[in-house]
Amino acid sequence: MDTNLQHEDLLIKLRAKLNEEKIKLWESPYNVDNDVSESLKDLSIKYSNDLSLDNEVVLQALRELQIHSIERSKANEEFKETGCATFRVKATIPGLKPRMLKIQKQLQVLGSELMATVASEIDVAVNRVKLIVNGKVIKATATLEEQGVKNGAMIMALVMAESPEEVKKEDTMYMEMKTVRDDAMLLSEYVDDMADDDDEYMRLEDQSGKVVELPPAERRSLLVGLALHERGRAAARQRDYALALVLLLEADRQFSECRSSILKSVDNLAVLQLDVSWCYLCLQSLPHAGDAAARLATADAAFKETYGVNHERLIALKGSAANERVLIMRLHLLQGIVAYHQNKRAEAKMLLEKAENELNELRVDESAVLGLMELGWSRGAARAGLRAQGCAERAHHYLAHRKAARDKARDAHRQERQRRLLGVCMDGSAVNQELVEGLVGMGYTRRLAATALRNSNNHVAEAVRLIQEQPELLQDTDESSDESKSHSSEESLVEPDNKLVAELEMMGYEAEEARAALRLSRNHISGAVDRLVACQGHIINNEDSGNPSTSAGSARKKQKFHKNNKRKEREQALRRLTSTIKTEEDDYLDTSLIEEEEYLQQYKSLL
Repeated sequence: MDTNLQHEDLLIKLRAKLNEEKIKLWESPYNVDNDVSESLKDLSIKYSNDLSLDNEVVLQALRELQIHSIERSKANEEFKETGCATFRVKATIPGLKPRMLKIQKQLQVLGSELMATVASEIDVAVNRVKLIVNGKVIKATATLEEQGVKNGAMIMALVMAESPEEVKKEDTMYMEMKTVRDDAMLLSEYVDDMADDDDEYMRLEDQSGKVVELPPAERRSLLVGLALHERGRAAARQRDYALALVLLLEADRQFSECRSSILKSVDNLAVLQLDVSWCYLCLQSLPHAGDAAARLATADAAFKETYGVNHERLIALKGSAANERVLIMRLHLLQGIVAYHQNKRAEAKMLLEKAENELNELRVDESAVLGLMELGWSRGAARAGLRAQGCAERAHHYLAHRKAARDKARDAHRQERQRRLLGVCMDGSAVNQELVEGLVGMGYTRRLAATALRNSNNHVAEAVRLIQEQPELLQDTDESSDESKSHSSEESLVEPDNKLVAELEMMGYEAEEARAALRLSRNHISGAVDRLVACQGHIINNEDSGNPSTSAGSARKKQKFHKNNKRKEREQALRRLTSTIKTEEDDYLDTSLIEEEEYLQQYKSLL
């Protein structure tokens, strides 16, 4: 068993006995000139007999509690007299035993000063240190007082693992968090522009795959929070719990800025609280995280709100609550561990027994998992299907049905979005998508085809006639602003045919001039040649700022260039996010149960 846990267990038992007997170790007769008094020795003999432990071990533990009590009393007096606050800092350094530090600072100093002091104490670069108090990351640019840090606060110091690659980066955790946040913000900022794009970068779906519509500001907060949450979970799967915790706490901050009632109807917030608490546990900081109990209480209430007290809402939606039981089992395990550290042993025992029963019910046959994987399902999906249905055959049908239902919901969303993009005709009817595809097949651009069909009320022949003979009559009925209407002008509606461009190049014309001529002639090569001959091959070189048509063309080129740049930025951001975020459906419900069982056995043995 972990010796740290054994020592913590002894301290918990001794604190309980001291509180029960109202013994104050910092007062006489136990405290005599900061030395080990006879009274303290007698007390240690008594407690060692009660607990059936070695007397020397008990005496050392009592002395540790006494020194801590004396120091805390002195710190309180010093704070009253000088305003200098004392903090206990637990530094978690990868590969080493956690260290406890005592640091004193005025509350008016910046967070950066406290970070520098902690970094100096543990001899690491300051950009490797992240400080967390009450579930919030301490900011470098604000004072401790402004951030709610108080005298006597317990602070977690996370130190990222050092490697040659990471040393090259100034601050891996901060940059990772900032990159994820900025990428998610970039994608979410353009969420309202996507009606004009063929691609969707980020969207909110419920558990059935149906798209959730929200006001832009709230949708942006949720999208950024969800992206940070996913990246944090990815880091936790790699056992990089320090990075995971920083990302998850930032996700929590984003969620807190969203006032939407949507958070009360989905389980994302509850799962986030659970993930933060799990990181505390894996960092051996759960007993020192003052907000862990509150987070787990929030998660418990949120699960009951979203799933129903007996999971009735969840069963109505998904047909089974088997996989979400993984979350409930982990919740009970964490609640039991917190109760243990609060010396609520009866409650801890009850919760751990409940977690053990739930864990046993969640076990699946690994050979059946492999069988489902051979049918094309991932390991996580296979476990989910088996937990929901029990046997491999029913699990396969269950997974296939759920996948089909989600695909159907998404397809319905895509069709509805496409319908909105195409708009409505002059007579109010919807533009026929099949007719648009037909015109596109004839060589016209999608925008031109849709515009022509809108103006011809879905009459193909009339649409073709308008395109060829009266392009100036085409009006984009979906665009309302003066700026957007200019996009439906003659030049912007036509995309030059590359084959015709090549033919004109063979005739000796420049590619840029050929494209301009083909735009103006609606891809009729004879008309393009006539224009090139008439203009002596200099169609696009006559751009004059005083000429409205050429100025408009230049503005449209700049606008198109800017739009292409935005698209490239979005695609790069999406690549960065998807390279680190696992995109499998409901992967957060998948676990091998190995870690959970290890923690369960550790704490059961302590009880």
